[in-house]
Order: sequence, then C-alpha cells, then structure tokens
Amino acid sequence: MLKIGVVGTGHLGKVHVQNLLDLPMDFDLRGFFDTDISIVSNVEREFRIKPFKELSDLIHDIDAVLIASPTHSHFAIAVQALKSGKHIFIEKPVCFSVEESKKLLRYAQEAGVLVQVGHVERFNPAFIAASPLISNPLFIETRRTAPFQKRGTDVSVVYDLMIHDIDIALKVTNSNVKKMASFGMSVLSDNIDYASVHLEFENGCMANLMASRVSSHRERMTHIFMKDAQVHVDFLNKEATTSQVKIADTNEGHLEHLNVPIQQANAIQSELIAFAQSIREGLKPAVSLEDAHRALQIAELISDQIQESSDLMK
Repeated sequence: MLKIGVVGTGHLGKVHVQNLLDLPMDFDLRGFFDTDISIVSNVEREFRIKPFKELSDLIHDIDAVLIASPTHSHFAIAVQALKSGKHIFIEKPVCFSVEESKKLLRYAQEAGVLVQVGHVERFNPAFIAASPLISNPLFIETRRTAPFQKRGTDVSVVYDLMIHDIDIALKVTNSNVKKMASFGMSVLSDNIDYASVHLEFENGCMANLMASRVSSHRERMTHIFMKDAQVHVDFLNKEATTSQVKIADTNEGHLEHLNVPIQQANAIQSELIAFAQSIREGLKPAVSLEDAHRALQIAELISDQIQESSDLMK
C-alpha cells in the first residue's frame, strides 16, 4: 500500500481525496496540505483526514505526493518532493511554463523517482475502447467546450481544456508537430477563453482542435479519420463509434456504423491505480513527464501565437 499525501484541496484536489479514500487496497492517505486556512478546516471535517501545517512535514511522512494545487505552484512543490526522493502524481498542466517542465525532467531523472501527470482522458473508457481501432490517422477534429466558470481561469483555455486534446493527438499520431496556425480570444477572463488551432504533423496527419470555456453547453468530442475508417470518441458521455468503408457488389462504397463496446470505469480511479502499479512494478507511467512536457510545449506555442496575433491587431 502506497503512503500518499495530497497538496491542494480545491475542487479537483477534493475529487482526488475522495477517490484515494475509495481505493484502500492501493493507497494509505496520510493527510493533506493547503495554504488556504478556510479550505483546510472544511476538508478535515468532510473527509476526516489529517491536515499538515507544513508541506515538509507531509512530504516526510509519505512515499508519494499528489499535486492538485494551482498551476503556478506545481513546479516548486514538485521540486521539494523530488529532492526528498518522493514519487509524484501531478495534475495537468504539469507546469506553468515549458522552462519549468524542462527543469522538472532533469530533477526527476536525478532523483530516480516516478512522475505521472493527470491527463485523465487517456483513461477515459471510451478512448481506451476505441484506441485499438485507431491506426495511421490522416485527420483529427476535436471540440471541447464548457460554460464559463471562474475556477481554472488562472490559465488560458489552451492549458485548461485544449491540452487534453493536444495530448490525445500526440498519442494517436506518435509524431511531432511541424506547423501550426492558431486563433484565440479572451471573453470573460483576463486569459484566452476561446482557442482554435490547425496542426500539421511530421507524418502527414493534420488536426483541427477547438476549445471554449464560454460555451452554452459541454462537449468533449474527437473524430479521427483514417484511410478506410473513422472513429468517433465522445469523452463526455463515454461513448465511441466506428465507421468503416464497405464496398457492395455494385462497387459502390458505403459507411458501416458500429457502436464500440465500452467497459465503464472511473477514469480518475483508473489513473491513480495505474500510478500505484507503476511504482510497485517499476514501470514507466502511463502518462509520463515526457508526455506532459511535449503537450505543454505545443500548448505554449499555441498560446504564444495567439498572443502575437492579438498584439498585432491592437
């Protein structure tokens, strides 16, 4: 059983606390640390777990730390844990900047510990079921939208929502990005609330990704086109379909649509179980620090391109 502590117990941090408590065979949740005193008393009362007054005391008491604090604090907390030789599960985006994640890669290698990043859509049961059907994609189209909430606006929508689809696109193409064209704008926050990007990969695949946190509805859709087939993944409703080209006796083609069987599961619990298993068995994590660094690189380039075009328009 892995002794673990949680740093940051806002909305997502509390979700992780509950899921860790629901996995007693894998985790011994020793306690949590948060700098917001009002949150501390509420979390202690709701979950009946120990609050630590100092981060160093929590780190000393555990084998691994789960970092769910605001993005700007990820790097400093992760470095402190790595210097103490602790394994890390860190929420996305892994760091506030590529420069920070680059340093974190070096610190993690020197510490010889395991770091997994919370790109939870990798564990979405619809994506897991559809993944074996995806081969040599030619074009990817994604839409990820949500109504506006103040929570999460400390970073742009590229880091908040689109980064999930950047990670998925990098995973299924297994290729580097060679070219991009981005558009975005702020609407209700000081950061980018709507973003759209066209990506061209070195292997010839292309992708259109769109993310909005100022939409009237929630949507998390990915459509992947291949030579003779298509795969549609609905991450929100955990459903997937495949469409395959079939040739009739008349030599006329048509699409045969099939629902993909889904084995439903709690994606957050699945990623936490995978984290514990990786530590026990010495395996490379399902979403590595290298994976998260690549996704962050693309996210930063998109954000920079949007900002540059906005500056030109002023």
